Amino acid sequence: MKPIWSGALLLVLILAVTLTVLSCKGKSNPVAPGAGADVTIDIVADMGSGAFGAAPETVLVNQTVSWRNTRGITHTATANGGQFNTGNIGGGTTSAPIKMTALGSFPYSCLIHPSMTGTLVVK
Repeated sequence: MKPIWSGALLLVLILAVTLTVLSCKGKSNPVAPGAGADVTIDIVADMGSGAFGAAPETVLVNQTVSWRNTRGITHTATANGGQFNTGNIGGGTTSAPIKMTALGSFPYSCLIHPSMTGTLVVK
């Protein structure tokens, strides 16, 4: 006859392994977002045309750009023509680097706060 506690112990073990696997989901990349970008633009305000650091920021074609949110609320940096989109950038975090492959001047804004605007010039 099997002791009752062995079934309970097995259930606890299965639950612990399942929770560990679920908590690691999406965390397989140990590199911090924004690590290794050629240029990082700071988000320094929650509204207005001065919300993104340098205005306009200039980079070279094929350089990578990340946006660092120095504020407490979530923002994005999204090109008006759809050339790039950081997705949501939480307070205190940095977006993944985006490679700029096209020459031009790219106005962008925060999708959450449209009055936040900037321009990225790619030479």
